[in-house]
Formats: sequence, C-alpha cells, structure tokens
Amino acid sequence: MVEISVRRGVACGFLAAALALGGSLAAKPAKADGTFIWGMPADHSILDPHVTCGWMAKFVNYQIYEGLVEIDLTSSEWPTKLKGQLAESWEISDDGTEYTFHLRAGVTFHDGTEMNADAVKYNYDRFLDPDAPHFNETAHAYMDFIRVIGDVKSVEVVDDMTIKVTLNSPNYEFLRTGMEDCPQMYIISPTALQTYGDDGIPLHPIGTGKFKFVEREASVSTTLVRNEDYWGEKPEIDRIIFRILEDPPTRVNALRAGEAHAIQDPPWDEIQGLEDDGFVITKNDNAPTIWYLSFNMNSPKMQDVRIRQAINYAIDKEGIVERILQGYGRPAYGMLNAGTYAHDPDFVSYTYDPDKARALLKEAGYDEDNRLSLEFDVMIYGTGELTEKWIQRDLKKVGIDLNLNMMEWLAYLDAWVPGMTDDVDLNEMVWGEQTPRWTAFGYRCDRVPPHGNNIGWYCNEKVDKILQQALETRDEAERAALYQQADAMAMMEDAPNAPIYHYYNPIVLNPSVKGYVNAPANWWDLSTVRIEE
Repeated sequence: MVEISVRRGVACGFLAAALALGGSLAAKPAKADGTFIWGMPADHSILDPHVTCGWMAKFVNYQIYEGLVEIDLTSSEWPTKLKGQLAESWEISDDGTEYTFHLRAGVTFHDGTEMNADAVKYNYDRFLDPDAPHFNETAHAYMDFIRVIGDVKSVEVVDDMTIKVTLNSPNYEFLRTGMEDCPQMYIISPTALQTYGDDGIPLHPIGTGKFKFVEREASVSTTLVRNEDYWGEKPEIDRIIFRILEDPPTRVNALRAGEAHAIQDPPWDEIQGLEDDGFVITKNDNAPTIWYLSFNMNSPKMQDVRIRQAINYAIDKEGIVERILQGYGRPAYGMLNAGTYAHDPDFVSYTYDPDKARALLKEAGYDEDNRLSLEFDVMIYGTGELTEKWIQRDLKKVGIDLNLNMMEWLAYLDAWVPGMTDDVDLNEMVWGEQTPRWTAFGYRCDRVPPHGNNIGWYCNEKVDKILQQALETRDEAERAALYQQADAMAMMEDAPNAPIYHYYNPIVLNPSVKGYVNAPANWWDLSTVRIEE
C-alpha cells in the first residue's frame, strides 16, 4: 500500500526556487563520495518488518533485511523472479503443503549473531505462536492481513540449517507471501529482539542485508552503510541516505542542486524539462501500481450492478493518462495489476462510452431530472486530486453527482481499513502487488474486514471457487489463466471496482548515477548503483 505524505508544502515558483538555491536549470554533478542520496516523496513507517506497511518502509527494509526468498530486482524484466536469499534452495511437496528450506551457511546478522534454523523459527514464532515468550500480537494481526496466520500450520526445525513450513492447504503463492509491502516476512536478529524488545527494534533494525542501519531522523532522513561482512556480492556504494522531501518542487530543486542523486514521483508536467536539462528519466511499464475505485456493495444505491457498470463506462481513462499523467501510465481495465505475472494486457472490460453509461442509468431509474448523488471518500495525495475531480466531471456529464469527502491520509486509512460504512458509496486506493493473490484478497468473500482488504464487501462464490483453484494450481501459466478468468468474471458480471490506470513509476536520476535498475516493483535494489563523475 502506498505511503502518502500527509503534508503538502506551499509550491513556490519553480524557477525562482531553483535560483534561490544557487543552482542552474541544468543538471549539476551530485556528490560522488560514495554516498547515494534518494529523494523520497514521503516518510516511511517503522523499520520492524513484521509490523509495518507501505512501499517506503519496504524500500528501506529491502536494503537492511533478508527473507528466505526475495524478489530479484536486479532486472527490469517482467514478471519479476524469486531468488534464494537466506534459503539457498527449497523444495515444495507434491501436494503443495510442505515447503522445506535449506539455509545458506556462513551468514551472520549485522550484530554478529549467527543465522540458522533456530533464528528463523524464532522470527516465525514471534507472529505465529501465542505461547512463545516473545509473541507479538500486533505482528500476529499484520500477518493475518496477508493470510499467513491462516496459511501456516506449523514451522519445524529439521536441523541446524533446514527448516520446514507446513501449510493448512495447497498454496503455490506462498513464496511471494510476505515479500510485498504489508507486512514483510524478513528475518530479524534474535539477539536484537531480545535486547531491544518490540519497542526498540524500529530504532535498531538488525538484519543480514547488504546495508546496515545507522540512524533515522523522522520526517528528515534515514541513513544506511554498506555491510562489509555481507555473505554475497557487496554493494558498489558506501552509504545510502533516504531524504524525506514531501513537497514536489523541493524534491526537484534538491535534484537540480546536486543535493540528491535520484527522486521518485516527479511532477508529471516537469519530467520533459528535467530530461531536456540532462537528467535521466527511467520508468517501468509493468510496475504493480494501480489506481482504482472500490464500490460499496452494502450501499443501497450501489447494489444495482447497472450503476457500477455505468460508472466504469463514464470515466475517460485515456484522457486521464494523457492529460494528467503525461503518458506515464496506461488505462486499467481489470484488477490484476501490470506488475503480476497474471496480468493480461489485452483484457478490456469497460471502454469510455458515456452514452452507454446514460442508458444504464436510465434503466436503473436515473436521468437528468432524477440525478444520482453518491458519496465518494478520497485521500489527500499530491496531484491525486486532479484525477478525482476528472472523475467527478466525467460522472456529472452522465447524470451522477459525486460528493468528494476529502481526508488526510492517516484519517483516510482509519476509515478505509474497517471497510466502507453504509453511508459511503465508493472510495479509492493506490496499491498493487506482484502476486495475483493481492487481487484475490480484494475479491474473496472471506477477506472482508477485519480479515483483509475487500473493503467494499464484495462476495461471489463462483469467483471465490476459481481463485481458490488458482492458489492450489502448481503450473504458473495455468494459475495465471485462472486468475484472469476470475478477474474477468468479477468485472463483467459484478463490476465491484473501477480500475483507472496502471502507473509507470518514473524515477529521475542525476547523470552521474549508473547501474540503477527500475524494476517492475514499487521499491528498488540499490546495491547495483554506482556514482561516476
């Protein structure tokens, strides 16, 4: 789930701000002392991977911690592949219920603690075993959100370097479970957990990763240094500084002044100018970022499928992509985001057809003389307001009046997580993961709050049956086809969502930055980066 800035700075004139910093409009060489500075658009949440959410936190944790397996982000190719990390190899039983991991020898945590099967089980017990002395109820709740609690039957130490995880039922998406953003099944040093406790781990995040934590100044920066004792290939750079630059003009100015090597989420209307001035623009057409609407199936107005279909027909997604995103995205027609292997780029559900929308509304009893009024909960998120008002305008044209209930991010999240109340008709989210199981969580009857992110209370047992079959299918191509079948059935028969666009995650780099890979993800592996004069 995207982590969003809850403060928006006052946008001064871009040219004046750049000159005030003493910078020119051309790319300045960034400092090349072995320190790489990344400009983040928002602060990250805590660095305890078992009790955190959000892309920014995952981005930092990816550099510090390791799991048994990990998503390989050293390639920009889609779909992403999994690689062994703390597990050198693994086997899956024929029935898909037993995962046996053979751990990598000679790995130590940043504090010198040995990584072995006992250390892995100690971490799993933290969120799985209520009888464990270090059991963490918050971690248990977070892991239930991604179904780990329901998935895992037992965790067994086979020998010092072998661990077996037994599941309650076949699940061929399990390896990717917990490798996304909310939360993360990384392995923390048991010594650190015992020394610092649950409250202290966020300020002493100790893993086995390529970088070690140095310090964090909330809402300002987080600093990491290279792990000289890393078991594998060491990073090119000595140090990473994640600078929190919430205000877009400030972020751009820091890049132009040589005070940051890279920034994410650049203002779309400034990207071309940055490229003209010598900065490098990189993107990925298959990033798993999808902006979508969810309809409240408990709202009396939204229970008529014709209303939900009319909204889908009424929104000019191509116009949003062209005019607002400046081409850094493409229209979305299903809920399988572009980052997952199950995404079908050829699937089209509802194209822009305002006449069809009006006809459906008329069938449902609404027209210009009897307009439909809907309550739309929206989050304050930078230029997201442009999209919301575009949708409001499009729906107004066909006879739907949207009332935008705007909330700061934390307040919005508090309202979003428990599911929509009956007086809310629709809301929005920017999310997406590389596993298609994320889409299943948004559809399945058993993933309504408080058990998941089906916050619109959608339920179709036929869809559920196909999604369960997908989870239990070993062949990836067959599994993808089942996910596509379920997504198409949900969208065309029920339309519980209105997917709007897939975002390409543009990143702007100083030309001195080499080796950066914009992988199809919402966070990146910075160990490949180097800085050249």
